[in-house]
Amino acid sequence: MKKAFNKLIGIRPGLLMLLAYLFVITAGAFILLLPPFHRVETSFLDSFFTCTSAVCVTGLITVDTATVWTFWGQLTILILIQLGGLGIMTIATLVFISAGRRISAGERLYFEATVAVGKFHDIFYLLKRIFAFTLVIEVVGILLLTVGFMKSNGIVDSLWYSTFHGISAFNNAGFSLFTNNLIDYSSNAIVNITIMALIVFGGLGYFVMIELTELFSRTGHRRFSLHAKSVLIVTFCLILFGALGLYASGNLTLMDSFFQSITARTAGFNTVDMAALSHASIIILMILMFIGASPGSTGGGIKTTSFLVVIQLAVSRLKGKSRVAAFHRTIPNADIIKSVAVFTLGILIVTAVSAAVIIFQSALPGTDARIFRDALFETISAFATVGLSMGMTPYLTGASKIAIIITMLIGKVGLLTIAYSLAAPKGRKAEIIYAEENIMIG
Repeated sequence: MKKAFNKLIGIRPGLLMLLAYLFVITAGAFILLLPPFHRVETSFLDSFFTCTSAVCVTGLITVDTATVWTFWGQLTILILIQLGGLGIMTIATLVFISAGRRISAGERLYFEATVAVGKFHDIFYLLKRIFAFTLVIEVVGILLLTVGFMKSNGIVDSLWYSTFHGISAFNNAGFSLFTNNLIDYSSNAIVNITIMALIVFGGLGYFVMIELTELFSRTGHRRFSLHAKSVLIVTFCLILFGALGLYASGNLTLMDSFFQSITARTAGFNTVDMAALSHASIIILMILMFIGASPGSTGGGIKTTSFLVVIQLAVSRLKGKSRVAAFHRTIPNADIIKSVAVFTLGILIVTAVSAAVIIFQSALPGTDARIFRDALFETISAFATVGLSMGMTPYLTGASKIAIIITMLIGKVGLLTIAYSLAAPKGRKAEIIYAEENIMIG
């Protein structure tokens, strides 16, 4: 038994994480099918889709969370959201360290790539900070949301609503206990501002939050790292660009515009009817969704830093510069290659899955010309683990559901993590270096 366990934990961290997610999702799917957990009979595929969406902190649903699942079913979904937000590998690593198990070099490299812990030599210290941040921010958010929900609900319902939506918001999940999401609370300033704040904190990444606390807790001058500076500036610019763009392109209020700009960054809540938005607003939302949150956060997408590097690469090449820089710092070629790979693979996956969904959905009667828009929006939402939808999700065919499930898993685990995990181990085959030859570009 011990030998089998050692063999299991010897698997590459990325592949082990994917297997862990699949195990938790499958277990959750079977639990939701038990009588105490649902009010309405559902298929295993719908249950599996719901659990995938919860663990991948996406928020897309094929069945209504408020009416189909009982309190116990909703609690199960909430637990899966928390597991997915913190990261199953993060929780498992904390357990292993607490039990006295040493962290391998591969696992340390995995954390450096996914949580940005290069400056933290004590991973146990970092994990404790992550759990502490999560607990404090979620508790504060829940207390504020309770005040907001009490304007139209009793104390017991308000506590449950605030707990569910607070955890869902910080983990950028987008699951709601209301059939029409948060549309009924579009004019509730406390609910709107608290949800927006939780989404932003969850999307910054733990590394950035730790730097922020260190900056304000220590005396003397201390500068931000390039990573933290990039995340904060790009996040601010995207939120402002999205809000002003939405406000100018539709009939949204300024509050709704800022809310949808922030929630498109992988959260999935909505205070307006998505299907009623203008085409310009939908395009803006798709751009924001594709970019997503920041590395080491609870959100998805290609990430803010990848977006910045790709933009800086294009600008540098147009100016004839050989090196790429940002904020007076040169970006390593390895990071540039990763960013371009993530950006390119993201576009290819979204294109391929969108085409597949269009083909699968075209077989349904009553399909109209909006299928291209809806399928593309749905796919980007799944890839970036956002959860916003134009209303297509409940009507997905079985094949489309499977395609979206796979896309959510790819978006959660990460493109490069999956690629590195499935690639042949280093050292088995020598890399062949061929002679160079130019090709025409542009």
